[in-house]
Amino acid sequence: MAHARILPREARQILTRTGGYLSGFTHSLQPYVGCQFSCVYCYVREMAVQKANPYRLPWSAWISPKTNAADLLAKAAVRPSFGGRRIFCSSSTDPYTPLERKLGLTAACLAIMAEHAPEALVVQTRSPLVVRDRGVIARIPGAGVSFTITTDDERVRRWLEPDSPRFRRRLEVLASLRASGVLVQAALAPLLPCDPARLARALAPHVDRVVVDDFFAGDGAGGRRSAVALKRLAAEGYAEWAQPGVAADRLDVFRRILGAERVVHSESGFNDLSWLGVAA
Repeated sequence: MAHARILPREARQILTRTGGYLSGFTHSLQPYVGCQFSCVYCYVREMAVQKANPYRLPWSAWISPKTNAADLLAKAAVRPSFGGRRIFCSSSTDPYTPLERKLGLTAACLAIMAEHAPEALVVQTRSPLVVRDRGVIARIPGAGVSFTITTDDERVRRWLEPDSPRFRRRLEVLASLRASGVLVQAALAPLLPCDPARLARALAPHVDRVVVDDFFAGDGAGGRRSAVALKRLAAEGYAEWAQPGVAADRLDVFRRILGAERVVHSESGFNDLSWLGVAA
């Protein structure tokens, strides 16, 4: 993983109202701005957080911790309305970016929510560091971890998400979380070239459900934010995986192996919080 420049900041707020793709949530929580994972397909590369950043640094070459994240959340958490919040952590960064191991901003926020629980909390990450906080997450009612697993093909992983953990390591994380009583969703988002049946069988013992997505439905811009990754797929001989509907076309495989009740799709799937015991 390349060294990232650390640019601390004090934030004005820690909870941001959601809409659009995350319409089933009320707020997002971002302990960091930027990300240290250098996934080629990351749609945030094409968003304002990167395009308008004042640092003039490439995506994944900078990370900006919100040093007052816990203080802001502590103030928000004691308000009566906090119990009705549905929080997604995080939508434009990974809350377990490697700097989290040193700073513990996400851990501090989780500790607050263990004392003052929102209605729902989804922790979205691809990092094994989430296992560190499994005990705290398990104590938060209506909370679960959505863990990104995009492929079971190590060659594909190496050239599209080189700083992400290996497939086998990700399965170990799922197993550890679930054994600790944490509700677990595997986010196949985006679904990259893989053997869908083999992937589904590997996930089956370790997840409460999976959500399957692709570049076109999932990047918020009909695939435009994923143009670099789509070209890379085609150049590497995976042109069929660079087409709209690649995830939807493979849903039947996952449903046959995992059961239809454990497989959801794209935007509607991410916003369905029934797996956390939260009503629509």
